[in-house]
Amino acid sequence: MESERQVTSPGKPTVSRQLAQKVTPADLRFDQESSTAVISSAQKFIIPVPAFNKGGEPLVYPEGHERARQQILDYQGKPVGKRGLVFLNAKDQSWQAVQGDGQGVIIINEVTQDQAEMLHKKVQEFQENSNDLTLDQLKKVLDYARSQLKLNDMYNSTRSFIKSKMSPVTAGERPHVNGEKIEAFGLMKRDDRDVCQAVFVPGSFVFEGPAATPQVFENGGVIVKQGEDVRGVQPEVFVRTYKFKDGRPVTSPAKDLKAQGD
Repeated sequence: MESERQVTSPGKPTVSRQLAQKVTPADLRFDQESSTAVISSAQKFIIPVPAFNKGGEPLVYPEGHERARQQILDYQGKPVGKRGLVFLNAKDQSWQAVQGDGQGVIIINEVTQDQAEMLHKKVQEFQENSNDLTLDQLKKVLDYARSQLKLNDMYNSTRSFIKSKMSPVTAGERPHVNGEKIEAFGLMKRDDRDVCQAVFVPGSFVFEGPAATPQVFENGGVIVKQGEDVRGVQPEVFVRTYKFKDGRPVTSPAKDLKAQGD
């Protein structure tokens, strides 16, 4: 872990945060002795990212970023792809990038049934089938989620992850178009048997994980590993969306979870 780092806020110049540390998945241990077993209890709205015409927009850092117009790299320094969609996770102050090849999805976290219905209606204002959304239409749906529904916690994943790890909140319920089920779309939840390992990292730090830019944590954060997927979660969000694997609530990540880091 690095002890100091220049932290970039979305759309703003780079600012210096003294003693902010950089954390990567390689810095942490997720074995049973070093981490805490938890399960997710959050409802999430899934939007499939279509195979866009010409693949979508270039996956480059946006204007205002210190690497504006340069290709987006993952924490290992590898390009995340050539074209698709770049969008903001305002909760973590990080940019996300998803390829426009028809294999990706956008997950919107902590969505109520009412919000899900409004999101579904918004999608259908543009297309009956969410897989037919254009790049511009999908951006408008995400803008609606942020500005009108105040849903700021959103990130990318894959359709294969949704198929293997998530199911509709209402059993057996999937959106249909002309009698055909639309996969990876709508209000879903994680499988209660799907155990993750969580680590609390104290202090101010940035997490260089799957997001296009580091996730920013001002007062500690939780890093969750599920399979090969590792992602940071804000402490207040973690309390609402995760619980111990035996069903008990997590009331304080700093006290209830095993910690690593300074």
